[in-house]
Amino acid sequence: MAKTVKVVVDLALRKLDKEFDYLVPEELVGKLKIGQLVKVPFGRQKLAAFITELNSQAELPAEKLKYLDKLLYSTAFFDNKLLNLFKWTATYFHAYLIQVIKIALPPGITTAKVSRKEVSYLHLEKKQINVEIELQKLKKRAPKQYQIMQYLVDNQPQDLSLKEVVEYANTSRQTVYRLIDKSLVSVYDNIVRRVPDLIGDNYQIQQPKLEVERNLKKLLFQLETFVEQKAAQTVLLTKKFANPDFDFIFNFLKKMIKLDKNVIILIPEIDKNFSLLKKLQFCFKEKVAFLYSQLSDGERFDEWQRILSGKVKIVAGARSAVFAPLTRVDVIILLDEGKQSYKSQEHPLYHARQVASRRLREEKGLLVLESAAPAVESNYLAKSGQYKLLKLPDKKEVKPKLESKLIDLAQEVEAGNLGDLSRELIAEIENTLSAGKQIILFLNRRGAGNYLICKKCAAVIKCANCDIALNYHQNKNLMICHHCGYQTAKPAVCPECGSKFLSLSGSGTQSIIQQLQEEFPAAKILRFDTDSELKRAEILTKAREESVDIIVGTSMLIKYDYYQRLGLIGVVSADTALNNSNFRAAEETFALLTELKTLLNQSQGDKLLIQSFRPDHYSLQSALAGDYQSFYQKEIDFRQISNYPPFCRLLNIIIQGPVEKKIIKLSHDLNKYLLDFSDYYLEKTEPGPAILGKIRNKYRWQILLKFNSIRKREYLIRLIENKFLDEKENQGETEIRIDVDPYQML
Repeated sequence: MAKTVKVVVDLALRKLDKEFDYLVPEELVGKLKIGQLVKVPFGRQKLAAFITELNSQAELPAEKLKYLDKLLYSTAFFDNKLLNLFKWTATYFHAYLIQVIKIALPPGITTAKVSRKEVSYLHLEKKQINVEIELQKLKKRAPKQYQIMQYLVDNQPQDLSLKEVVEYANTSRQTVYRLIDKSLVSVYDNIVRRVPDLIGDNYQIQQPKLEVERNLKKLLFQLETFVEQKAAQTVLLTKKFANPDFDFIFNFLKKMIKLDKNVIILIPEIDKNFSLLKKLQFCFKEKVAFLYSQLSDGERFDEWQRILSGKVKIVAGARSAVFAPLTRVDVIILLDEGKQSYKSQEHPLYHARQVASRRLREEKGLLVLESAAPAVESNYLAKSGQYKLLKLPDKKEVKPKLESKLIDLAQEVEAGNLGDLSRELIAEIENTLSAGKQIILFLNRRGAGNYLICKKCAAVIKCANCDIALNYHQNKNLMICHHCGYQTAKPAVCPECGSKFLSLSGSGTQSIIQQLQEEFPAAKILRFDTDSELKRAEILTKAREESVDIIVGTSMLIKYDYYQRLGLIGVVSADTALNNSNFRAAEETFALLTELKTLLNQSQGDKLLIQSFRPDHYSLQSALAGDYQSFYQKEIDFRQISNYPPFCRLLNIIIQGPVEKKIIKLSHDLNKYLLDFSDYYLEKTEPGPAILGKIRNKYRWQILLKFNSIRKREYLIRLIENKFLDEKENQGETEIRIDVDPYQML
């Protein structure tokens, strides 16, 4: 009887989101494993596919099945445990299984663009020849061959790569092949690991404390006890400052390695915490592997292979590192666990915290959620006893007391100051410059202004592709859309009424710089956001230079263990974060201000000034006081009154496509259908344009639902999928996007 396997093919379509049966060719019988990548005939084409089951019971008789075409990699990229995690993620977040597999695995493997790197090396056959005699012969007859032979002799006993030798001799490979034909040298291939070199040759750090303080020792003992209990548990670990505590991380990991435990560390923003990766590589060397998007495809492929080999005890990386192929996972740590970047905004729309929790439920391991500003849902579960609540002890360090202050912008306007910088902030900038320290002015928007508005008809200049305002960029004299990249020249008149009275509303990086140049003409000012013409690395280098006085930028400038003489941080407008249309706005504002306070604390800074029209808001007041629990109490009251998580489960349905009439009709059809199942949900918004009503030439409408039961939500989603998704696939590019537990409703 012919052997069969089940595979999932590399096509993300609803009708193909299932496993298909294939026969195994005789030459591959006994050689296949779950997680291997194969090529299969599929219709008129051949597709990459992953094996998901061996010796399966086929749904069709053998005579109707096709044979696998070939095995693409001998490596099994995942095992059955990891496959089950992929399947759970796809089911819970309503994604296609192949989407989950592909975001977990190294990029490029399904298209065979990446594989192990093999390098050809040359070996001098000195045992079979008299090297001196052969060199003399070549010196007269073949000077290039002589040059290569002499180079190999000079570097003995090390073999050199063929590429290096050819480049050194400034010749072609044919010259080397002639030496091979003469049996003077031999060539062989060797697999070379592409190493993410994060630290270079001269990197040094202050060694972490091995003799830890009593309170930290107690915490480490508690965590070790939880790990040894081998039961699925979650700990919420709160702390004072937002930056990673490497003394804690180092000592905990050191203990886990000693106990032969495997650990995954998830880091929400790699750029911000890159120094942590450097420290991990410096301290743990071959025992740590890294998985994050800034690595090359080859580096990620090799790191994945190294993890599969079982030689790695620690995996550190971004959101998708939660799927690292460790054969056993004992601990997963989410640093800064409340960060929204743990929730993917692209398919599959998964949250790393929930995936980590599921993985450790199966592995019976410990989940550590670490943060100075935890997600409100996490703190709620800790308060209710579902999570264990622990605190990272404060460091006993003597640092200058940080002064924080809120500045009421309404009072500035009343006093006749219509600029973006308050009188007190300007005075403190002057004082800080006089003291020879650096200043950071933080704002959440780029460009020279938020938007261009007509003072006569109130029309806003919008993107031609997206239903959002264009940002004006002064140095390019362009209006730019930050969602699709559309650019156009700044109009001279209003396109709606023809008026010449167009005014910039709001302030961005460039307009702040212009104001600073007028106030402080001698100061050297550096711009730090994604629109800067300099690369990020160049900006970072300049930011540390003694000559830079003021740095103006967005959240890109928050980088721990970096600034050395920071004296003042000014938040130009805290209202930008508070006024965004997300029920988590207060939570995100508190977290942002906590990060800025941490940045100042690390840099021995003196003062944090926060400008706002809402200085009495509890998130601002609590952040300044460093009092998370005070913030939490106000926020949890708001969530309960408004019926937001953790008091409900959310589902956001986005209907999008290029034809607005179709989108509107489908939205109303879906809404009418949902009305028949009102017993399943608590609340439902009426269908209407999304906050970003048009992006990349796709109109977007949305319906938000609240549930008190995951089971009811799941049932209703299945009804929607069965009723509408098969139909919408026949409607061209019209798409219904299911976002389970959304973090942003844009």
